[in-house]
Amino acid sequence: MKFFLNLFATFFALTLAACSTSTVSSDNENFQSSSSAKFSSSAEPQSIYEAIEESGKYTTRDSVAAYLCKFDKLPSNYVSKSEGKALYESKTGNTFSKWNFNPWTTIGVMIGGDVFDNREGLLPSGSYHEADVDYFDANRGTKRLVYQSDCVIYYTADHYETFTRLERQ
Repeated sequence: MKFFLNLFATFFALTLAACSTSTVSSDNENFQSSSSAKFSSSAEPQSIYEAIEESGKYTTRDSVAAYLCKFDKLPSNYVSKSEGKALYESKTGNTFSKWNFNPWTTIGVMIGGDVFDNREGLLPSGSYHEADVDYFDANRGTKRLVYQSDCVIYYTADHYETFTRLERQ
């Protein structure tokens, strides 16, 4: 009888361990900074790229980058600067003067989709757009994605001083 109890306890412990295994890898593991693309094999856990849904709302560097690669557009929680200003005025009743607030916590949107001019020429020539990511402060912060179609995405954490190309893993 004791043998069967031990066997049952072992089986139960293994079952619990198997049930607690995650199927989606963390946000920061799916895009990396490099000059060559790296793609995950299908034998690995589901990537953030695979988990991204078109109807989802995303705000972090890697989730927004994956969304841009998968759907070639920003998530629906993004609005242009002019739309953000109008939403701010209609939702708060205040006149917009400057971006001294966090749009995600104040009006429920992220700012993105506006043209990025690349005036300093730090990126290869081309047509770019920008999107805010990773709001953690009381304002928009300095972190942006600058992107083109076909999954060409650059990340800047210092408000356009430096750029790192993001590649899909």
